[in-house]
Amino acid sequence: MPLGDRIKELRIRKNKSLQEVADAIGASKAHIWELESNRSKNPSLDLLKKLAGYFDTTVAFLIDEQGTQSQAEMFFRRNSDKLGTLEEEQFKVLEDLLNVIAKKK
Repeated sequence: MPLGDRIKELRIRKNKSLQEVADAIGASKAHIWELESNRSKNPSLDLLKKLAGYFDTTVAFLIDEQGTQSQAEMFFRRNSDKLGTLEEEQFKVLEDLLNVIAKKK
């Protein structure tokens, strides 16, 4: 998936406007639109780092055109902030739930 498509997908998933993303990372709305439209082919590393931070992902994920990240990896990346606050007992409950779901396949 091209960089612009990936950025747009992340923005929509986060329910943010072009302007909100631009304001959050210190870029112009036009520049974010150019990225999403795949018109800007060579964004700076600094900009990619800001976008990755904003979307709670990595630069490697943003620029990986092979789309090698599984649905599970994307789920855990999106929810890493929530998972980081769980206590040991809560992890056990989550693991038990995953085991139940996996058995139903």
